[in-house]
Amino acid sequence: MVRMLAFSLIVAIVVLPLVATHVQAEGLLSSAASESRTDDPDPPKSEEPKRRDRHHQHHCDDDGIGAAAGELAGTLLLYGTLAAVDAMIPDKRTIVCVNESGQEVTYTIYGPPGYFSDYPYQHEFGYMLMGDAWVTTGKTTSIRGSVEYGSDFGDLSRVGTKLLVEGTSRWGIDIQWDEYFENLPSGGTDQLTLGDLNFTFRVPQGYHSQFRFGLGTNLLEDRNGSEFGINFTTGYDVYLGKPWIWSTEMDLGKVGSADLFRIRSTLGAQWKRVEVFAGYQYTNLEGIELDGFVSGMRFWF
Repeated sequence: MVRMLAFSLIVAIVVLPLVATHVQAEGLLSSAASESRTDDPDPPKSEEPKRRDRHHQHHCDDDGIGAAAGELAGTLLLYGTLAAVDAMIPDKRTIVCVNESGQEVTYTIYGPPGYFSDYPYQHEFGYMLMGDAWVTTGKTTSIRGSVEYGSDFGDLSRVGTKLLVEGTSRWGIDIQWDEYFENLPSGGTDQLTLGDLNFTFRVPQGYHSQFRFGLGTNLLEDRNGSEFGINFTTGYDVYLGKPWIWSTEMDLGKVGSADLFRIRSTLGAQWKRVEVFAGYQYTNLEGIELDGFVSGMRFWF
């Protein structure tokens, strides 16, 4: 199963850049930024807005993508809301454990019985430790941060960072920060910053997988200014068996006046506190596609 998933991911990474149609490289990031501007004047009615061929082509396709993504996000949001309400019901209990010194210690615990290993596969299975029996072994807070590099094998590249902080209460903070760079045929380099900050809720959770839903804000920034917007996010981590970790995340929202849709999926190999991963990230900003292969390292604390 692991080999099949790894092979499928590799095929997707190789094939997607080949079958995708690309905008002319010149002004790709500038076009993406201009789509988000809320203060741009409306184009004259007598003339059609100027768009590159690929941009115009995908403007029609965006309706289908947006509708499908919207339905999926709505379903996940409904499920996540119901599950979150159920999970937030107070659960107070008292347990007696023996610590490393052989002394009995009494714990009063609130909330779901889920703790964290120091890193995935520390205990030869998954990541989370389910049940109050792990109260003296597991951690109450999980911190993981990553650095990565992305490329479309052309003129577009990306340097990204991600941070996820979660607690046993299921609540967490998820941050992604991407710096895009484009080599322009006319000379020089264009740059664009795209980031988000979300408050997440983890449900369901188990030894071998965790799902999360969240709501937050998007940021786009370039030399002409900044734009903000709302963001809905959902994602999961699946621990396929030592040392493999399959992680996927989807974002759907707005930045300025532009619709934003992003999905990424990576397959990683874990050793102690370090994970090396590779995958693909697809970003669609009002028809402008900023996608490409991604590889990097994630650190677990």
